[in-house]
Amino acid sequence: MHMKNVLIIEDDPDIGNLIRKTLSLPQYNTALKKTGQSGLNHYRENKPDLVILDLSLPDIDGLDICKDIRKEDDLIPIFILSARIEEIDRIMGLELGADDYITKPFSVRELKTKVDVFFRRWEPRKEFTTETIKRGKMVIDLEKRILTINDKKVNISRKEFDILSLLAETPGVVMSREEILNHIWGEQEPGYERMVDSHIKRLRSKIEKSPTSPKWIETLWGVGYKFTENYENI
Repeated sequence: MHMKNVLIIEDDPDIGNLIRKTLSLPQYNTALKKTGQSGLNHYRENKPDLVILDLSLPDIDGLDICKDIRKEDDLIPIFILSARIEEIDRIMGLELGADDYITKPFSVRELKTKVDVFFRRWEPRKEFTTETIKRGKMVIDLEKRILTINDKKVNISRKEFDILSLLAETPGVVMSREEILNHIWGEQEPGYERMVDSHIKRLRSKIEKSPTSPKWIETLWGVGYKFTENYENI
């Protein structure tokens, strides 16, 4: 794994410097910014490989920063750090596209492990033959993480790609929101299922000709979602 650039946006210098020290060479090159605006500026100028984002910043709410970054980049991983332990804050952060939500106080060793595991998981594995899922005019390249429909690339977020791949592997098989949630985000407390709904809604807006009358991903009310068995005719 080549060296990754990590942007830390954290106004507490003790926490920020501790994270920098823990994410040390040779694996990571870190930059620490203490305000939301300086963090956004650094992100736009340098395009880091990962953003570790505190929510309680002195100038801009971290959730707004998460939203701004996601508007510009669907793929960059974002780890949220927060002393906000309310369920609604966690749900909102994950719905906005954060890849993880870590509550304070936290173990920096655990944070480093999460970062290590995340990059190992998504590092391209060149020794393996490229795997693809082909469903009619849709092609999902699992190694390069590229989606094409009618030979045109469709830009979707990391989580949207994971959900689509999961459903497309078994056309016609219905998966509940709880099953999708556990596969994509890992086991969560009850109440987070609506994150699945919001991600599928955004996914449909990108892959469906008519998102209100979806053809690729079907809803079975009260049960869950499935990838259509009729994909050859779309």
